[in-house]
Amino acid sequence: MPTLIKNYTTKNSKELFGRQINVEKLNYNYFTSTAKIIDFKMLESNDSDTFISFDTLIVNLEPFRLLFGEKNVEQFYIKGLDVNIKMKDSSFNFDDLIAFYSKSADTVNETEEDAFKYDLSKLELKEANFYFDDQNVGKETHIENFSFFIPQIVWNQGEKSKADLAFNFKNGGYFKSDLNINPVNGDFDATIEVNRLNLNSFYEYVAQYAEINDFNGSVNSIIRIVGNTQAPEKSLLSGEVEVSEFNMTDKNDKAFLKTDLAKIGLNEIDSYNSAYKIGTIELQRPYIYFEMDSITNNFFKIFKIEDDSIESQTNESNNATASIYYEIEKLKVNSGLMDYSDNLTGQRFDYHLNDIAIDTDKIVSTAEWITIYSDMLLNNRGTLKSKLGINPKAYDNLNLDIVIENFLLSDINIYANYYTGHNVLKGDFYYYSKSKLTNGAINSENQLLVKNVSVENQKGGLYTLPLKFALFLLKDKNGDVNLTVPVRGDLNDPEINVGKLVWTTIKNKITGAASDPIGALAGLVNVKPEDYKALEFSYTDTIPNEEQYTKLDKLLEMETAKEGLKIKLEHFIDTELQSKALAVEALGQKFYTDKQKDYRKDEKAFKRYIRRATKNDTISIEDAALMLVPEAELNALALKYQAVLRRNTSAYLKSKKPNTNIEVVAAPAAEPEQTGSQNKLKITFDMLSVLADDPETAATAENPRSSD
Repeated sequence: MPTLIKNYTTKNSKELFGRQINVEKLNYNYFTSTAKIIDFKMLESNDSDTFISFDTLIVNLEPFRLLFGEKNVEQFYIKGLDVNIKMKDSSFNFDDLIAFYSKSADTVNETEEDAFKYDLSKLELKEANFYFDDQNVGKETHIENFSFFIPQIVWNQGEKSKADLAFNFKNGGYFKSDLNINPVNGDFDATIEVNRLNLNSFYEYVAQYAEINDFNGSVNSIIRIVGNTQAPEKSLLSGEVEVSEFNMTDKNDKAFLKTDLAKIGLNEIDSYNSAYKIGTIELQRPYIYFEMDSITNNFFKIFKIEDDSIESQTNESNNATASIYYEIEKLKVNSGLMDYSDNLTGQRFDYHLNDIAIDTDKIVSTAEWITIYSDMLLNNRGTLKSKLGINPKAYDNLNLDIVIENFLLSDINIYANYYTGHNVLKGDFYYYSKSKLTNGAINSENQLLVKNVSVENQKGGLYTLPLKFALFLLKDKNGDVNLTVPVRGDLNDPEINVGKLVWTTIKNKITGAASDPIGALAGLVNVKPEDYKALEFSYTDTIPNEEQYTKLDKLLEMETAKEGLKIKLEHFIDTELQSKALAVEALGQKFYTDKQKDYRKDEKAFKRYIRRATKNDTISIEDAALMLVPEAELNALALKYQAVLRRNTSAYLKSKKPNTNIEVVAAPAAEPEQTGSQNKLKITFDMLSVLADDPETAATAENPRSSD
């Protein structure tokens, strides 16, 4: 009988099974009701390639138990099973078999039969191999040495049935699972263990969505699943996942995302109720390479992301996360690394962050507040420490404290040159910030400290800033620059850009210091800035008074306190107005000689004296004085008075400090400011040294900055 059956089924296999099959041996033991098939093959539809084959199949039945309404298999054993699956487009190489059996089922008259009990024992698959050829991506996946053993499954058993599966991966490692299931009530629990799963096996699938050359790493995991077969979607998952030596490279073979080790503890994953409880997430030496250009960045390019799709996904994510519960016991990043690069200025800028560490308290979606600590090294030198407090239910409420120390300013020289037209030769930067975001409103207090800074001017700069002069003015007696930069704004306003807001605030500080130098210098000698715009005199003064001497003393103190400061006292005066005043003064002296009276105290008598001399009762005193004193004499006298005032002022400065560089000079006669000007020495400030290759300070020397 076995021989006849084997020959018949082989000859008529296409009609019986839909494919050609070949069987080397078919044995049947009538006493034990055991069937054995040796060297079985089912061919592909082309009748030449092998679709399925196995070495040995043993089925041991208990036929007489059918009389009692029970299906009983004492042993089902298959060894050396090989299955070859092929996929192209949406078609598989077994589609014809599905069609064949679907058609056969339609022709059979189905009848209602009584429910059977079943008792299945010793179900074993040994040394099986599965080959999946995905011709859409040109990838063939192998599962080798796949085995499982199920001791027993009984329809009405009181205890769970145990099923074990195991197989090896082609490149090393293995898969193993333990399944315990109660066929009566459907309760089950399973443990799935994956050891050294090579992620490179999935490269072709990831490459469909990312422009990469390599996707590598090794996965170890133990996953536990508890649930019921009646509602598998409500199953609970827990366990641990570990990824080591993970590495992704772009099309230029540049690693952009990698980590030595990533560990994730899964306390309880309840996807049915959208509740995710994570234990510790720990990353050892993670690395990110991030490159910006004027339009996009390398991550968007690699993962083929468009800006509009990000906005859409963000809106969907915000809606979805509203009903999600999550908790993370701890998030830790150790020895993280990041390389940043851009060409936003037309030159390549590279910056390195290392020793990145992140540590958190417990993160819970229902918490009122979450605190995250982080610190890192900036280009192997500076340090950054931060503390972020955030409300997970309202991301527009947060506190952020940042401390940056020993940051090397020359590291960002490319930006300084591009935006301000200056090279940063040296300097250490310290930054202390406390910021609060309350319902989108920014309140940020920022303290900037720059030590030992030195810059030089270059041509150009997107924003022409007098940086060199401003830094010179802002330096204190220790050579440090301290700036307080308050930032205010409302993120709910679509016109608000935080970066521009901060930059505008800092820019105003720099330009403000340069355009109003006395504001920065007054603090050196404890004076009011508004008192040092100019020294004001009457038209007839030739020497400073006591108050003016005091101001000159303070200017000398400023010069001493701010080494390299250049102070100029520029003499402005309307000569015509001075001539009138001098004419009145000259006649006043003659009035005193003739009448022994002070013209300033007896104005009526002086007016009568002038009008009698001019024989004009309506003329003003000033015009009358001009008629009585020769113009040439007045002009010469005016120039003499001016020169004497400048000489006396300069002499006082030299007497107090012989090596002073404070200049007292006459303003050009053609200056429009001379017209209508009172007698004053206008105070201007600049840097003492003028370098030939520094166009900014050279221009300053010709057109000094004034506090007016």
